[in-house]
Amino acid sequence: MSGEMDLKLEALSKYIVTSPSWARSLVLIFILSGCVEVMAMLGTGSLIHPTLFPVAAYLIPALAALALTPWLARRFSGKLNYGWSGLTAALGLIISIFVSLSPILLFRFSFPLFFAISLALVFAFRMLLLAAVVNFRISRVIIPALLHSGIAVVGAAPFLGIGFIQISILLHISFAAGVLVFINVIERPMKANFRVGPLELVNAFLLHLSEGSRKLDDFFRSIGESVVVPEVSLVMQRERKEDIFITVPNVHPGPLGEIGGSNLPKLLHEQLGPASMVFHGSASHDFNPVDEVEVKKVGDAVLAARPSVCTNTGCTRSERYRCGSVDVLAQAFGDTILVIATRSPLVTEDLDFALGFAIMKAGEKYFPHVGFIDAHNCMDAMEDGVYSGTELAMEYLGAAESAFAATAQKDQVTFTAGYAARTFPFSRKEGFGDLGVQVLVVDTGGQKTAYVLFDGNNMQTGARDEIRKRLLTIVDECEISTTDTHVVNTVSGRNQVGLRVSVDNFYPRVEEAVIEALADAAPARTAGATAWCRGIVVFGSQRISQIASTVNGMMGFLIPVAIIILLGAFLTTLMAYFVLVY
Repeated sequence: MSGEMDLKLEALSKYIVTSPSWARSLVLIFILSGCVEVMAMLGTGSLIHPTLFPVAAYLIPALAALALTPWLARRFSGKLNYGWSGLTAALGLIISIFVSLSPILLFRFSFPLFFAISLALVFAFRMLLLAAVVNFRISRVIIPALLHSGIAVVGAAPFLGIGFIQISILLHISFAAGVLVFINVIERPMKANFRVGPLELVNAFLLHLSEGSRKLDDFFRSIGESVVVPEVSLVMQRERKEDIFITVPNVHPGPLGEIGGSNLPKLLHEQLGPASMVFHGSASHDFNPVDEVEVKKVGDAVLAARPSVCTNTGCTRSERYRCGSVDVLAQAFGDTILVIATRSPLVTEDLDFALGFAIMKAGEKYFPHVGFIDAHNCMDAMEDGVYSGTELAMEYLGAAESAFAATAQKDQVTFTAGYAARTFPFSRKEGFGDLGVQVLVVDTGGQKTAYVLFDGNNMQTGARDEIRKRLLTIVDECEISTTDTHVVNTVSGRNQVGLRVSVDNFYPRVEEAVIEALADAAPARTAGATAWCRGIVVFGSQRISQIASTVNGMMGFLIPVAIIILLGAFLTTLMAYFVLVY
Protein backbone atom coordinates (compact mmCIF):
# COMPACT_ATOMS: atom_id res chain seq x y z
CA MET A 1 0.00 0.00 0.00
CA SER A 2 1.14 3.55 -0.44
CA GLY A 3 3.05 4.91 2.53
CA GLU A 4 0.87 7.98 2.97
CA MET A 5 -2.29 5.87 3.06
CA ASP A 6 -0.54 3.38 5.36
CA LEU A 7 0.29 6.18 7.75
CA LYS A 8 -3.34 7.37 7.63
CA LEU A 9 -4.61 3.89 8.52
CA GLU A 10 -1.90 3.54 11.16
CA ALA A 11 -3.03 6.84 12.68
CA LEU A 12 -6.60 5.58 12.86
CA SER A 13 -5.51 2.33 14.53
CA LYS A 14 -4.89 4.06 17.85
CA TYR A 15 -8.65 4.65 18.11
CA ILE A 16 -9.45 0.94 17.75
CA VAL A 17 -9.83 -1.01 20.99
CA THR A 18 -10.29 -4.77 21.17
CA SER A 19 -11.99 -6.28 24.20
CA PRO A 20 -10.06 -8.44 26.69
CA SER A 21 -11.36 -11.75 27.98
CA TRP A 22 -14.49 -11.38 30.13
CA ALA A 23 -12.71 -13.47 32.81
CA ARG A 24 -10.01 -10.80 33.20
CA SER A 25 -12.66 -8.14 33.58
CA LEU A 26 -14.43 -10.30 36.18
CA VAL A 27 -11.23 -10.68 38.20
CA LEU A 28 -10.65 -6.92 38.05
CA ILE A 29 -14.22 -6.26 39.24
CA PHE A 30 -13.72 -8.50 42.29
CA ILE A 31 -10.35 -6.94 43.10
CA LEU A 32 -11.63 -3.36 42.88
CA SER A 33 -14.78 -4.15 44.84
CA GLY A 34 -12.67 -5.91 47.44
CA CYS A 35 -10.49 -2.81 47.82
CA VAL A 36 -13.59 -0.65 48.38
CA GLU A 37 -14.86 -3.15 50.94
CA VAL A 38 -11.58 -3.00 52.84
CA MET A 39 -11.69 0.81 52.80
CA ALA A 40 -15.26 0.74 54.13
CA MET A 41 -14.31 -1.67 56.91
CA LEU A 42 -11.38 0.56 57.85
CA GLY A 43 -13.80 3.49 57.97
CA THR A 44 -15.98 1.65 60.49
CA GLY A 45 -12.97 0.71 62.59
CA SER A 46 -13.46 -3.05 62.14
CA LEU A 47 -11.75 -5.45 59.76
CA ILE A 48 -13.85 -8.35 61.04
CA HIS A 49 -17.41 -7.35 60.14
CA PRO A 50 -18.02 -6.70 56.41
CA THR A 51 -20.18 -3.82 55.25
CA LEU A 52 -23.00 -4.25 52.74
CA PHE A 53 -22.81 -0.93 50.91
CA PRO A 54 -19.81 -1.75 48.62
CA VAL A 55 -21.46 -5.05 47.69
CA ALA A 56 -24.82 -3.44 46.91
CA ALA A 57 -23.53 -0.26 45.24
CA TYR A 58 -20.36 -1.43 43.46
CA LEU A 59 -20.00 -5.21 43.13
CA ILE A 60 -23.53 -6.40 42.29
CA PRO A 61 -24.19 -3.66 39.67
CA ALA A 62 -20.91 -4.43 37.91
CA LEU A 63 -21.57 -8.19 37.92
CA ALA A 64 -25.11 -7.66 36.66
CA ALA A 65 -23.84 -5.39 33.89
CA LEU A 66 -21.31 -8.01 32.79
CA ALA A 67 -23.79 -10.88 32.84
CA LEU A 68 -26.96 -9.24 31.53
CA THR A 69 -25.91 -6.55 29.02
CA PRO A 70 -25.47 -9.03 26.09
CA TRP A 71 -28.96 -10.41 26.77
CA LEU A 72 -30.47 -6.93 26.93
CA ALA A 73 -28.63 -5.90 23.76
CA ARG A 74 -30.19 -8.83 21.90
CA ARG A 75 -33.63 -7.80 23.15
CA PHE A 76 -33.08 -4.45 21.45
CA SER A 77 -31.83 -5.89 18.13
CA GLY A 78 -28.15 -5.61 18.93
CA LYS A 79 -25.21 -7.91 19.55
CA LEU A 80 -22.60 -7.71 22.29
CA ASN A 81 -20.14 -10.42 23.28
CA TYR A 82 -19.09 -11.04 26.85
CA GLY A 83 -15.63 -9.62 26.22
CA TRP A 84 -17.09 -6.19 25.47
CA SER A 85 -19.66 -6.58 28.23
CA GLY A 86 -16.94 -7.33 30.75
CA LEU A 87 -14.87 -4.38 29.56
CA THR A 88 -17.77 -1.93 29.87
CA ALA A 89 -18.65 -3.27 33.33
CA ALA A 90 -15.06 -2.99 34.56
CA LEU A 91 -14.60 0.52 33.14
CA GLY A 92 -17.95 1.55 34.61
CA LEU A 93 -16.82 0.32 38.02
CA ILE A 94 -13.54 2.23 37.72
CA ILE A 95 -15.42 5.45 36.85
CA SER A 96 -17.82 4.90 39.74
CA ILE A 97 -15.06 4.28 42.30
CA PHE A 98 -12.80 7.10 41.15
CA VAL A 99 -15.46 9.82 40.87
CA SER A 100 -17.32 8.88 44.05
CA LEU A 101 -14.37 8.30 46.38
CA SER A 102 -11.62 10.68 45.24
CA PRO A 103 -13.38 13.89 46.45
CA ILE A 104 -13.97 12.56 49.99
CA LEU A 105 -10.71 13.99 51.34
CA LEU A 106 -11.73 17.49 50.22
CA PHE A 107 -15.51 17.30 50.68
CA ARG A 108 -16.04 15.01 53.63
CA PHE A 109 -19.85 14.93 53.61
CA SER A 110 -20.31 14.95 49.84
CA PHE A 111 -20.32 11.22 49.10
CA PRO A 112 -24.03 10.88 48.08
CA LEU A 113 -23.69 13.72 45.57
CA PHE A 114 -20.45 12.46 44.04
CA PHE A 115 -21.70 8.88 43.97
CA ALA A 116 -24.78 10.08 42.06
CA ILE A 117 -22.52 11.98 39.66
CA SER A 118 -20.37 8.88 39.16
CA LEU A 119 -23.38 6.76 38.25
CA ALA A 120 -24.62 9.35 35.76
CA LEU A 121 -21.15 9.33 34.19
CA VAL A 122 -21.25 5.53 34.01
CA PHE A 123 -24.60 5.78 32.24
CA ALA A 124 -23.27 8.38 29.77
CA PHE A 125 -20.12 6.33 29.13
CA ARG A 126 -22.12 3.16 28.50
CA MET A 127 -24.48 4.99 26.14
CA LEU A 128 -21.55 6.13 24.00
CA LEU A 129 -19.69 2.83 24.07
CA LEU A 130 -22.75 0.69 23.35
CA ALA A 131 -23.78 3.07 20.57
CA ALA A 132 -20.40 2.42 18.96
CA VAL A 133 -20.19 -1.31 19.64
CA VAL A 134 -23.82 -2.50 19.58
CA ASN A 135 -26.02 -0.11 17.60
CA PHE A 136 -25.53 3.51 16.58
CA ARG A 137 -29.25 4.18 17.17
CA ILE A 138 -29.34 5.59 20.69
CA SER A 139 -32.94 4.47 21.29
CA ARG A 140 -31.77 0.85 21.12
CA VAL A 141 -29.00 1.17 23.71
CA ILE A 142 -30.54 3.38 26.42
CA ILE A 143 -31.97 0.46 28.42
CA PRO A 144 -28.81 -1.73 28.20
CA ALA A 145 -26.74 1.37 29.08
CA LEU A 146 -28.92 2.05 32.15
CA LEU A 147 -28.40 -1.44 33.57
CA HIS A 148 -25.21 -0.76 35.55
CA SER A 149 -26.06 2.62 37.06
CA GLY A 150 -29.75 1.77 37.52
CA ILE A 151 -28.99 -1.26 39.69
CA ALA A 152 -26.40 0.79 41.60
CA VAL A 153 -29.00 3.49 42.38
CA VAL A 154 -31.42 0.85 43.66
CA GLY A 155 -28.66 -0.85 45.70
CA ALA A 156 -27.46 2.40 47.28
CA ALA A 157 -30.90 3.91 47.96
CA PRO A 158 -31.45 2.19 51.36
CA PHE A 159 -28.11 3.59 52.55
CA LEU A 160 -28.20 7.10 51.05
CA GLY A 161 -31.85 8.09 51.20
CA ILE A 162 -34.47 9.78 49.02
CA GLY A 163 -32.36 12.83 48.24
CA PHE A 164 -29.76 10.60 46.57
CA ILE A 165 -32.48 8.99 44.41
CA GLN A 166 -33.81 12.37 43.32
CA ILE A 167 -30.44 13.81 42.33
CA SER A 168 -29.50 10.53 40.59
CA ILE A 169 -32.63 10.61 38.45
CA LEU A 170 -32.07 14.24 37.50
CA LEU A 171 -28.41 13.60 36.66
CA HIS A 172 -29.27 10.59 34.51
CA ILE A 173 -31.79 12.65 32.54
CA SER A 174 -29.40 15.57 32.11
CA PHE A 175 -26.42 13.40 31.14
CA ALA A 176 -28.53 11.44 28.65
CA ALA A 177 -29.52 14.74 27.02
CA GLY A 178 -25.88 15.79 27.09
CA VAL A 179 -24.82 12.58 25.33
CA LEU A 180 -27.40 13.17 22.60
CA VAL A 181 -26.10 16.71 22.07
CA PHE A 182 -22.51 15.44 22.10
CA ILE A 183 -23.23 12.76 19.48
CA ASN A 184 -25.00 15.27 17.27
CA VAL A 185 -21.99 17.63 17.44
CA ILE A 186 -19.31 15.02 16.69
CA GLU A 187 -21.29 13.40 13.86
CA ARG A 188 -21.78 16.58 11.87
CA PRO A 189 -18.33 16.67 10.14
CA MET A 190 -18.52 13.07 8.86
CA LYS A 191 -22.17 13.27 7.90
CA ALA A 192 -21.49 16.47 5.98
CA ASN A 193 -18.60 14.89 4.06
CA PHE A 194 -19.63 11.23 3.74
CA ARG A 195 -23.34 11.05 4.62
CA VAL A 196 -22.64 8.61 7.46
CA GLY A 197 -21.88 9.17 11.13
CA PRO A 198 -18.77 7.92 12.96
CA LEU A 199 -20.79 5.66 15.27
CA GLU A 200 -22.39 3.96 12.28
CA LEU A 201 -18.96 3.52 10.71
CA VAL A 202 -17.53 2.06 13.93
CA ASN A 203 -20.52 -0.33 14.11
CA ALA A 204 -19.77 -1.55 10.61
CA PHE A 205 -16.05 -1.91 11.29
CA LEU A 206 -16.53 -3.90 14.49
CA LEU A 207 -19.10 -6.12 12.77
CA HIS A 208 -16.49 -6.77 10.08
CA LEU A 209 -13.91 -7.77 12.70
CA SER A 210 -16.25 -9.99 14.69
CA GLU A 211 -18.55 -11.46 12.02
CA GLY A 212 -17.06 -10.62 8.63
CA SER A 213 -19.95 -8.24 7.93
CA ARG A 214 -20.01 -6.44 4.56
CA LYS A 215 -21.65 -3.24 5.83
CA LEU A 216 -18.44 -1.31 5.25
CA ASP A 217 -18.57 -2.26 1.58
CA ASP A 218 -21.92 -0.47 1.32
CA PHE A 219 -20.36 2.65 2.83
CA PHE A 220 -17.40 2.59 0.45
CA ARG A 221 -19.70 2.07 -2.52
CA SER A 222 -21.71 5.12 -1.47
CA ILE A 223 -18.60 7.34 -1.62
CA GLY A 224 -16.88 5.57 -4.54
CA GLU A 225 -16.32 6.69 -8.09
CA SER A 226 -16.17 4.83 -11.40
CA VAL A 227 -12.84 4.47 -13.22
CA VAL A 228 -11.41 2.84 -16.34
CA VAL A 229 -8.14 0.94 -15.88
CA PRO A 230 -5.99 -1.17 -18.22
CA GLU A 231 -4.94 -4.67 -17.21
CA VAL A 232 -2.23 -6.45 -19.16
CA SER A 233 -2.19 -10.25 -19.29
CA LEU A 234 0.09 -12.88 -20.80
CA VAL A 235 -1.15 -16.39 -21.60
CA MET A 236 1.35 -19.24 -21.92
CA GLN A 237 0.04 -22.33 -23.65
CA ARG A 238 2.18 -25.43 -23.13
CA GLU A 239 2.33 -28.85 -24.67
CA ARG A 240 0.33 -31.33 -22.60
CA LYS A 241 0.39 -28.92 -19.64
CA GLU A 242 -2.10 -26.46 -18.19
CA ASP A 243 -1.95 -22.86 -19.38
CA ILE A 244 -0.12 -20.31 -17.27
CA PHE A 245 -1.97 -17.01 -16.98
CA ILE A 246 -0.06 -13.90 -15.85
CA THR A 247 -2.02 -10.72 -15.20
CA VAL A 248 -1.15 -7.27 -13.85
CA PRO A 249 -4.21 -5.38 -12.50
CA ASN A 250 -3.96 -1.65 -11.95
CA VAL A 251 -6.39 -1.62 -9.04
CA HIS A 252 -5.29 -1.94 -5.44
CA PRO A 253 -6.04 -4.88 -3.10
CA GLY A 254 -7.16 -2.86 -0.07
CA PRO A 255 -7.97 -1.39 2.34
CA LEU A 256 -7.79 -4.15 5.00
CA GLY A 257 -9.08 -7.54 6.12
CA GLU A 258 -11.89 -8.78 3.89
CA ILE A 259 -13.18 -5.26 3.24
CA GLY A 260 -13.48 -3.91 -0.30
CA GLY A 261 -10.99 -5.51 -2.70
CA SER A 262 -8.48 -6.58 -0.05
CA ASN A 263 -8.44 -10.20 -1.23
CA LEU A 264 -8.23 -9.25 -4.91
CA PRO A 265 -5.27 -11.55 -5.74
CA LYS A 266 -7.07 -14.68 -4.51
CA LEU A 267 -10.43 -13.67 -6.00
CA LEU A 268 -8.89 -13.08 -9.42
CA HIS A 269 -6.80 -16.25 -9.14
CA GLU A 270 -9.96 -18.29 -8.52
CA GLN A 271 -11.69 -16.61 -11.47
CA LEU A 272 -8.79 -16.86 -13.94
CA GLY A 273 -7.64 -20.43 -13.30
CA PRO A 274 -5.41 -22.66 -11.15
CA ALA A 275 -2.11 -21.57 -12.74
CA SER A 276 -2.83 -17.84 -12.77
CA MET A 277 -0.48 -15.33 -11.15
CA VAL A 278 -1.90 -11.95 -10.10
CA PHE A 279 0.96 -9.46 -9.79
CA HIS A 280 0.80 -5.98 -8.26
CA GLY A 281 0.36 -3.14 -10.73
CA SER A 282 0.43 0.62 -10.27
CA ALA A 283 -2.33 1.69 -7.89
CA SER A 284 -2.75 3.08 -4.39
CA HIS A 285 -5.66 3.06 -1.96
CA ASP A 286 -7.51 5.52 -4.19
CA PHE A 287 -8.01 2.55 -6.52
CA ASN A 288 -9.35 0.06 -3.97
CA PRO A 289 -12.40 -1.72 -5.44
CA VAL A 290 -15.31 -1.03 -3.11
CA ASP A 291 -16.32 -4.71 -2.89
CA GLU A 292 -15.91 -8.16 -4.42
CA VAL A 293 -18.47 -7.37 -7.12
CA GLU A 294 -16.04 -4.85 -8.61
CA VAL A 295 -13.19 -7.37 -8.43
CA LYS A 296 -15.32 -9.84 -10.41
CA LYS A 297 -15.94 -7.13 -13.01
CA VAL A 298 -12.18 -6.80 -13.42
CA GLY A 299 -11.88 -10.57 -13.84
CA ASP A 300 -14.71 -10.64 -16.38
CA ALA A 301 -12.99 -7.96 -18.48
CA VAL A 302 -9.69 -9.84 -18.38
CA LEU A 303 -11.32 -13.11 -19.41
CA ALA A 304 -13.21 -11.39 -22.22
CA ALA A 305 -9.91 -10.05 -23.60
CA ARG A 306 -8.03 -13.33 -23.15
CA PRO A 307 -6.56 -14.58 -26.48
CA SER A 308 -8.03 -17.87 -27.62
CA VAL A 309 -4.93 -18.85 -29.61
CA CYS A 310 -1.27 -18.37 -28.73
CA THR A 311 1.03 -18.07 -31.75
CA ASN A 312 4.23 -16.50 -30.41
CA THR A 313 6.99 -19.05 -29.75
CA GLY A 314 9.86 -16.84 -28.64
CA CYS A 315 11.04 -14.62 -25.82
CA THR A 316 14.15 -12.65 -24.93
CA ARG A 317 16.62 -13.39 -22.21
CA SER A 318 15.79 -11.51 -19.01
CA GLU A 319 17.99 -8.49 -18.28
CA ARG A 320 18.27 -5.87 -15.55
CA TYR A 321 18.30 -2.11 -16.05
CA ARG A 322 18.85 0.64 -13.53
CA CYS A 323 18.17 4.33 -13.09
CA GLY A 324 19.07 5.91 -9.75
CA SER A 325 17.68 3.73 -6.98
CA VAL A 326 15.25 1.83 -9.24
CA ASP A 327 16.16 -1.59 -10.63
CA VAL A 328 13.98 -3.38 -13.20
CA LEU A 329 13.99 -6.89 -14.63
CA ALA A 330 12.61 -7.06 -18.17
CA GLN A 331 11.69 -9.91 -20.51
CA ALA A 332 9.69 -9.78 -23.74
CA PHE A 333 7.37 -12.49 -25.08
CA GLY A 334 6.53 -11.60 -28.67
CA ASP A 335 4.57 -8.32 -28.57
CA THR A 336 4.28 -8.34 -24.78
CA ILE A 337 6.87 -7.20 -22.26
CA LEU A 338 6.96 -7.84 -18.51
CA VAL A 339 8.93 -5.33 -16.43
CA ILE A 340 9.29 -5.77 -12.65
CA ALA A 341 10.54 -2.80 -10.63
CA THR A 342 12.13 -2.77 -7.18
CA ARG A 343 14.21 -0.44 -5.02
CA SER A 344 15.40 -3.07 -2.56
CA PRO A 345 17.20 -2.63 -0.18
CA LEU A 346 15.39 0.71 -0.18
CA VAL A 347 11.68 0.72 0.60
CA THR A 348 9.44 -0.27 -2.33
CA GLU A 349 6.00 1.30 -2.11
CA ASP A 350 2.89 1.77 -4.25
CA LEU A 351 3.17 3.71 -7.47
CA ASP A 352 0.37 6.12 -8.24
CA PHE A 353 -1.81 4.96 -11.14
CA ALA A 354 -0.93 8.02 -13.22
CA LEU A 355 2.78 7.17 -13.04
CA GLY A 356 2.23 3.53 -13.92
CA PHE A 357 -0.01 4.53 -16.81
CA ALA A 358 2.68 6.91 -18.13
CA ILE A 359 5.24 4.09 -17.97
CA MET A 360 2.90 1.75 -19.85
CA LYS A 361 2.34 4.39 -22.54
CA ALA A 362 6.10 4.89 -22.86
CA GLY A 363 6.51 1.15 -23.42
CA GLU A 364 3.79 1.01 -26.06
CA LYS A 365 6.22 2.68 -28.50
CA TYR A 366 7.98 -0.69 -28.56
CA PHE A 367 5.41 -3.28 -27.40
CA PRO A 368 1.60 -3.24 -27.78
CA HIS A 369 1.14 -4.87 -24.37
CA VAL A 370 3.18 -3.58 -21.41
CA GLY A 371 2.90 -5.39 -18.10
CA PHE A 372 4.52 -3.08 -15.54
CA ILE A 373 4.81 -4.76 -12.14
CA ASP A 374 5.60 -3.15 -8.80
CA ALA A 375 7.55 -5.89 -7.00
CA HIS A 376 6.49 -4.40 -3.64
CA ASN A 377 9.24 -6.33 -1.90
CA CYS A 378 11.05 -4.17 0.64
CA MET A 379 9.67 -2.49 3.77
CA ASP A 380 10.62 -1.72 7.35
CA ALA A 381 9.10 1.65 8.25
CA MET A 382 6.14 2.95 6.27
CA GLU A 383 6.97 5.63 3.75
CA ASP A 384 5.08 7.67 1.20
CA GLY A 385 4.13 6.21 -2.19
CA VAL A 386 5.55 7.28 -5.54
CA TYR A 387 3.73 10.08 -7.36
CA SER A 388 4.07 11.63 -10.82
CA GLY A 389 6.51 14.48 -11.16
CA THR A 390 8.76 13.53 -8.26
CA GLU A 391 12.44 12.72 -8.69
CA LEU A 392 11.75 9.12 -7.68
CA ALA A 393 9.00 8.85 -10.30
CA MET A 394 11.52 9.95 -12.95
CA GLU A 395 13.85 7.17 -11.81
CA TYR A 396 11.10 4.60 -12.31
CA LEU A 397 10.30 6.07 -15.73
CA GLY A 398 13.97 6.20 -16.72
CA ALA A 399 14.67 2.59 -15.72
CA ALA A 400 11.55 1.37 -17.54
CA GLU A 401 12.31 3.33 -20.72
CA SER A 402 15.84 1.89 -20.81
CA ALA A 403 14.37 -1.59 -20.44
CA PHE A 404 11.81 -1.04 -23.21
CA ALA A 405 14.31 0.32 -25.72
CA ALA A 406 16.99 -2.31 -25.05
CA THR A 407 14.63 -5.28 -24.90
CA ALA A 408 13.01 -4.32 -28.21
CA GLN A 409 16.41 -4.84 -29.88
CA LYS A 410 17.00 -8.31 -28.45
CA ASP A 411 16.47 -11.57 -30.30
CA GLN A 412 13.65 -13.82 -29.23
CA VAL A 413 14.18 -17.59 -29.16
CA THR A 414 12.05 -20.58 -28.21
CA PHE A 415 11.57 -21.19 -24.52
CA THR A 416 10.05 -23.47 -21.93
CA ALA A 417 7.90 -22.47 -18.97
CA GLY A 418 7.10 -24.24 -15.70
CA TYR A 419 4.76 -23.39 -12.85
CA ALA A 420 4.43 -24.50 -9.23
CA ALA A 421 2.81 -23.25 -6.02
CA ARG A 422 3.11 -23.92 -2.31
CA THR A 423 1.05 -22.86 0.69
CA PHE A 424 2.61 -22.07 4.05
CA PRO A 425 1.79 -23.35 7.54
CA PHE A 426 1.49 -19.73 8.65
CA SER A 427 -1.54 -17.51 9.15
CA ARG A 428 -2.62 -14.16 7.82
CA LYS A 429 -1.63 -12.65 11.16
CA GLU A 430 1.92 -13.81 10.40
CA GLY A 431 1.89 -12.01 7.06
CA PHE A 432 0.98 -14.82 4.64
CA GLY A 433 -2.08 -14.67 2.38
CA ASP A 434 -4.14 -17.61 1.20
CA LEU A 435 -2.21 -18.25 -2.03
CA GLY A 436 1.15 -18.88 -0.34
CA VAL A 437 3.90 -18.63 -2.95
CA GLN A 438 3.70 -19.13 -6.73
CA VAL A 439 6.65 -19.63 -9.06
CA LEU A 440 7.03 -19.25 -12.82
CA VAL A 441 10.34 -20.39 -14.34
CA VAL A 442 11.18 -19.39 -17.93
CA ASP A 443 14.12 -21.16 -19.66
CA THR A 444 15.40 -19.17 -22.64
CA GLY A 445 18.43 -20.56 -24.45
CA GLY A 446 19.72 -22.07 -21.23
CA GLN A 447 19.01 -19.00 -19.05
CA LYS A 448 16.58 -19.90 -16.29
CA THR A 449 14.59 -16.98 -14.84
CA ALA A 450 12.36 -17.49 -11.80
CA TYR A 451 9.44 -15.18 -11.03
CA VAL A 452 8.53 -15.77 -7.38
CA LEU A 453 5.24 -14.28 -6.17
CA PHE A 454 4.29 -14.23 -2.47
CA ASP A 455 0.71 -13.60 -1.45
CA GLY A 456 1.50 -10.91 1.10
CA ASN A 457 1.70 -7.18 1.70
CA ASN A 458 5.34 -6.29 1.01
CA MET A 459 8.45 -7.98 2.47
CA GLN A 460 10.63 -7.21 5.44
CA THR A 461 13.76 -5.33 4.38
CA GLY A 462 16.47 -7.83 3.49
CA ALA A 463 14.13 -10.79 2.97
CA ARG A 464 13.93 -10.32 -0.80
CA ASP A 465 17.70 -10.07 -1.11
CA GLU A 466 18.30 -13.15 1.05
CA ILE A 467 15.78 -15.26 -0.89
CA ARG A 468 17.21 -14.07 -4.20
CA LYS A 469 20.78 -14.87 -3.13
CA ARG A 470 19.79 -18.44 -2.24
CA LEU A 471 17.74 -18.99 -5.39
CA LEU A 472 20.57 -17.81 -7.64
CA THR A 473 22.31 -21.09 -6.80
CA ILE A 474 19.42 -22.85 -8.60
CA VAL A 475 18.47 -20.43 -11.39
CA ASP A 476 20.34 -17.78 -13.36
CA GLU A 477 18.04 -14.84 -12.63
CA CYS A 478 15.04 -14.19 -10.42
CA GLU A 479 12.85 -11.54 -8.87
CA ILE A 480 10.76 -11.77 -5.71
CA SER A 481 7.39 -10.00 -5.65
CA THR A 482 4.33 -9.74 -3.43
CA THR A 483 0.68 -9.41 -4.43
CA ASP A 484 0.09 -6.61 -1.87
CA THR A 485 -2.95 -8.48 -0.54
CA HIS A 486 -4.48 -6.66 2.43
CA VAL A 487 -6.20 -9.63 4.03
CA VAL A 488 -3.09 -9.83 6.22
CA ASN A 489 -3.83 -6.37 7.62
CA THR A 490 -6.53 -5.63 10.15
CA VAL A 491 -5.73 -1.96 10.66
CA SER A 492 -2.00 -1.39 10.44
CA GLY A 493 -0.16 -1.72 7.14
CA ARG A 494 2.88 -3.29 8.81
CA ASN A 495 2.51 -7.05 8.50
CA GLN A 496 4.96 -7.81 5.74
CA VAL A 497 6.34 -11.21 4.77
CA GLY A 498 9.40 -11.92 6.91
CA LEU A 499 8.42 -9.60 9.77
CA ARG A 500 7.01 -12.29 12.07
CA VAL A 501 8.36 -15.43 10.39
CA SER A 502 12.05 -15.51 9.44
CA VAL A 503 13.27 -16.39 5.95
CA ASP A 504 14.88 -19.55 7.33
CA ASN A 505 11.46 -20.82 8.40
CA PHE A 506 9.63 -20.37 5.10
CA TYR A 507 12.41 -20.55 2.48
CA PRO A 508 12.42 -24.38 2.16
CA ARG A 509 8.93 -24.28 0.64
CA VAL A 510 10.00 -21.55 -1.76
CA GLU A 511 12.92 -23.67 -2.94
CA GLU A 512 10.63 -26.68 -3.31
CA ALA A 513 8.31 -24.64 -5.53
CA VAL A 514 11.18 -23.40 -7.71
CA ILE A 515 12.54 -26.94 -8.16
CA GLU A 516 9.06 -28.22 -9.01
CA ALA A 517 8.58 -25.40 -11.54
CA LEU A 518 11.87 -26.35 -13.19
CA ALA A 519 10.69 -29.94 -13.43
CA ASP A 520 7.32 -28.77 -14.81
CA ALA A 521 8.94 -26.93 -17.73
CA ALA A 522 7.48 -27.51 -21.19
CA PRO A 523 7.73 -25.73 -24.57
CA ALA A 524 5.37 -22.77 -24.59
CA ARG A 525 3.63 -20.32 -26.91
CA THR A 526 2.32 -16.98 -25.75
CA ALA A 527 -0.17 -14.26 -26.51
CA GLY A 528 -0.60 -10.94 -24.77
CA ALA A 529 -3.70 -8.82 -24.23
CA THR A 530 -4.66 -5.49 -22.71
CA ALA A 531 -8.12 -5.47 -21.14
CA TRP A 532 -9.79 -2.13 -20.51
CA CYS A 533 -11.74 -2.62 -17.30
CA ARG A 534 -14.56 -0.07 -17.44
CA GLY A 535 -16.97 1.09 -14.81
CA ILE A 536 -14.92 -0.23 -11.88
CA VAL A 537 -16.13 1.51 -8.71
CA VAL A 538 -13.15 2.33 -6.49
CA PHE A 539 -12.73 4.37 -3.31
CA GLY A 540 -11.96 7.51 -5.25
CA SER A 541 -9.39 10.25 -5.06
CA GLN A 542 -7.95 10.80 -1.57
CA ARG A 543 -10.93 9.21 0.22
CA ILE A 544 -8.81 7.42 2.86
CA SER A 545 -6.97 10.66 3.57
CA GLN A 546 -10.25 12.55 3.84
CA ILE A 547 -11.75 10.02 6.23
CA ALA A 548 -8.62 9.90 8.39
CA SER A 549 -8.32 13.70 8.45
CA THR A 550 -11.98 14.06 9.42
CA VAL A 551 -11.68 11.50 12.22
CA ASN A 552 -8.45 13.03 13.55
CA GLY A 553 -10.04 16.49 13.40
CA MET A 554 -13.04 15.23 15.35
CA MET A 555 -10.79 13.68 17.99
CA GLY A 556 -9.09 17.02 18.46
CA PHE A 557 -12.24 18.74 19.76
CA LEU A 558 -13.99 15.64 21.18
CA ILE A 559 -12.70 15.94 24.78
CA PRO A 560 -13.26 19.72 25.17
CA VAL A 561 -16.78 19.40 23.77
CA ALA A 562 -17.52 16.44 26.05
CA ILE A 563 -16.32 18.35 29.14
CA ILE A 564 -18.36 21.44 28.25
CA ILE A 565 -21.54 19.45 27.59
CA LEU A 566 -21.26 17.26 30.70
CA LEU A 567 -20.39 20.26 32.88
CA GLY A 568 -23.44 22.06 31.51
CA ALA A 569 -25.60 19.00 32.19
CA PHE A 570 -24.25 18.79 35.75
CA LEU A 571 -24.82 22.46 36.54
CA THR A 572 -28.31 22.34 35.03
CA THR A 573 -29.10 19.35 37.23
CA LEU A 574 -27.84 21.07 40.39
CA MET A 575 -29.96 24.13 39.70
CA ALA A 576 -33.03 22.00 39.08
CA TYR A 577 -32.36 19.98 42.22
CA PHE A 578 -32.06 23.02 44.48
CA VAL A 579 -35.19 24.57 42.94
CA LEU A 580 -37.14 21.38 43.67
CA VAL A 581 -35.76 20.92 47.17
CA TYR A 582 -35.78 24.50 48.37
